[in-house]
Amino acid sequence: MTNSNGTPKKAFRSRVLIIILVVALLPLLVVSVKRLEGRHPDLNLDAFSSAIGSERIIRGEAADPDSGIRRVWIGLIQGGKEKVVFEKDFPGSIGWGAGDQRKVPIDITLRPKDLGFVDGEALLRVAVWDHSWRSWFKGNHAYLEKTVLIDTRPPEISVVTRIHNVAQGGTGLLRYRLSEDCPRSGVLVGDRFYPGYATTGGDMLVYFAIGHDQPTSVPLSVTATDAAGNSSRAGFPHHIRRTRFKQDTITLSKRFLDWKMPDFFPDQPAADALALLDQFLKVNRDVRAENYTQITAVTRHSDPDTHWQGAFRRMPAATRATFGDRRVYRYNGQEVDRQVHLGIDLASLAHSKIPAANAGRVAFVGNVGIYGKTVIIDHGYGLFSLYSHLNEISIAKGQEVIKGTELGRTGTTGLAGGDHLHFGMMVHDTFVNPLEWWDAQWIANNITGKLTPAAN
Repeated sequence: MTNSNGTPKKAFRSRVLIIILVVALLPLLVVSVKRLEGRHPDLNLDAFSSAIGSERIIRGEAADPDSGIRRVWIGLIQGGKEKVVFEKDFPGSIGWGAGDQRKVPIDITLRPKDLGFVDGEALLRVAVWDHSWRSWFKGNHAYLEKTVLIDTRPPEISVVTRIHNVAQGGTGLLRYRLSEDCPRSGVLVGDRFYPGYATTGGDMLVYFAIGHDQPTSVPLSVTATDAAGNSSRAGFPHHIRRTRFKQDTITLSKRFLDWKMPDFFPDQPAADALALLDQFLKVNRDVRAENYTQITAVTRHSDPDTHWQGAFRRMPAATRATFGDRRVYRYNGQEVDRQVHLGIDLASLAHSKIPAANAGRVAFVGNVGIYGKTVIIDHGYGLFSLYSHLNEISIAKGQEVIKGTELGRTGTTGLAGGDHLHFGMMVHDTFVNPLEWWDAQWIANNITGKLTPAAN
């Protein structure tokens, strides 16, 4: 029943109105709750040294997947003085105030002197805010501080050794001192870098090489870069002797190609002479280059100590090829390729014992394409010896060896045409002439005499 004043109808209309209001306000309530999210933005800076030189790039990222980045601010503070390095606002979308920038890259270049700062400690401060409605619409924020050292002075380099006579394809040793610790220092030979190693006396030692393919006029210098990124370079007295490398002709036969190419192309059917030659050229060029990359990946990292002592031991055998031989490859009377031989080939009886040339740590054991089964020994400070074409290997990676330790037996693996040992010496990533390292007098004059602080 309905009374005269229509109360049930009014109550019904009121309930309907309330439902309409709830339905209408529900999205606003949901959005409000979402906009009031309380998660702080993520702020990450890429790892960088706490030292800042005359110029330092700071990279990183600010991210907020919920309401988006609203503001990024970066400042540098020293002695109560604050300078804004970077400041940018990122407006929100029209409507509910959500930000469009979920991720903001940070990429700035700091130049302390341009900002009026001096060498010494400073504070790098980074702040990021999001578009949350928290804190009376100020948003959530992330905050990062890092104490840094402003250092705009380049390191000083003092060359200790005075005599540096090096042959093309040969090795040199230089001793130098730095005014401060530098994460990167060494010798530049043209554009090739040879890293230095710290000694117990505080000096730095570096083996460097003149490549067989570099001219006697190649520039040499010592370079150093400190933790702040400041760099210095210094020249040093030197003389580069010209080396006459032997010319050699290698005559290829179909019999040799039939024998060797299946090792490199095991999944391909037997080929005719022309196809075999194409396979050989791919091996002699492309695979050779890949093998060099594989080897130098090992020799770019060396123990920071000297393991070896005295002249390096030569396997008792006849010399079949020498270092730096300029090889011309001929097939059916025609020249088909040219390469350089970067070791010394030693041949004796088949499967002869191979002694370690000197003490060191076995840095690599495995197969290296044209070199076949190979062992590489790290003698410290960037000096390595290499033993290739082995029939069998009797030591393991990481093993410590002394001069004369049996490494394995000679063989014909790889691109070898007969049983022999291919012996190589490397300085960092450069092949050098092993003859020098077999010569006790050369070692005394050019290497061991410089290993002490009172070096010449």
